[in-house]
Amino acid sequence: MLRVLAALLSLLPAFALAQEKVTVGIVTSLSGPMAAPGKFQMNGFRLAEEEINSAGGFALGGRKYLVDLKAYDTRANPAEGASAMQRLATVDKAPVVLGELHSGVAAAEAPIARDYGVPLVLTIPTGPGLTEQGNPFLFRVNANNDQLTQALADFVARQGWTPLAFIAWNNDAGRGGVNGMKKLLGESKIGYIGYFNVGEVDFASHVSNIRAGSARAVMLLMDEEPGSLAIRQIRDAGLKTQLIGTLAMGSDRFLKRLDADRLEGMVQYNAFPPNAAVPRIRAFSDRYRKKYGEEAHGFAAQSYDGLMLAVAAMQRAGTVTDGRKIRDALAAIEHDGVIGRIRFDSKGQAHPPVYVTQWCANGSRRILFPESLKADCGAG
Repeated sequence: MLRVLAALLSLLPAFALAQEKVTVGIVTSLSGPMAAPGKFQMNGFRLAEEEINSAGGFALGGRKYLVDLKAYDTRANPAEGASAMQRLATVDKAPVVLGELHSGVAAAEAPIARDYGVPLVLTIPTGPGLTEQGNPFLFRVNANNDQLTQALADFVARQGWTPLAFIAWNNDAGRGGVNGMKKLLGESKIGYIGYFNVGEVDFASHVSNIRAGSARAVMLLMDEEPGSLAIRQIRDAGLKTQLIGTLAMGSDRFLKRLDADRLEGMVQYNAFPPNAAVPRIRAFSDRYRKKYGEEAHGFAAQSYDGLMLAVAAMQRAGTVTDGRKIRDALAAIEHDGVIGRIRFDSKGQAHPPVYVTQWCANGSRRILFPESLKADCGAG
């Protein structure tokens, strides 16, 4: 009996230690115009949190820590993002903060991260300038607009899809995408360029201008909701112009907004083709579908990797409180994530793979680029 009691008592410290928690800050849009992509971002964070905690937490210095996500809704608003970042640093004492969706909001949060010595790990914003400010506390897991545009421009150039027209968000992401394609393809290959503001739903004037300019392809630099409206209006007007979209337009969720006939042949850059025959991708996709009942999304995969990366950095740094040591660990880390190997350059930018996928007639997708992963319908 004494031996049994002694054995039980020996387990108590380990059990108690496993209940220690580390607060990880999250900044994202849970409401407002970017709530839809915010949902995918949170899905990735929550899946990683569940997997870490269901395994008893992560080990550090002979202790086990559970992850406790503290999420703030920034509503795609820079002022609210800055306020949330300051609260996470000063009140919640989060040693690392993850997330954000909007490049402008991330730009407002980044100086606060630097001022308080708290690493900010972005998992979705694509504005190239974010990692050009010399901020040692800012890191980005996902590809930026320049990286995405380079892959797509190379592909478009090989297809001869010029003149290329645009309908783009009237913001840094939209204008940055247009300017990037201009630079890579050359001004002579660019046709009509039209911008729209968040909330606009009528693209008739843009469609007319695309028709008048005889564009061979039109690139839609926008999210899934305006993207579905724009595609519907382009196809309903009888335009057979080649469609080029963003990663928000390469998922089963997007297909539900339209139909396979309207999408057939459309291509889009993609950060995570969920059906690719790559073990790390397939395994994550299976776990995601089991938890959420839907196809995995690139935003979720990037965010899952972001939290796993943050945990690995805390373990490498040997602390769950010292943001500066965690920053140093992030700068030196190499992490094999579901989106690929994550290693930050001197500016805090990772260089994950970029894909180009295409919609098939049956509503599935194929992988067109990179050549090493080229695969037919059902693989994208």
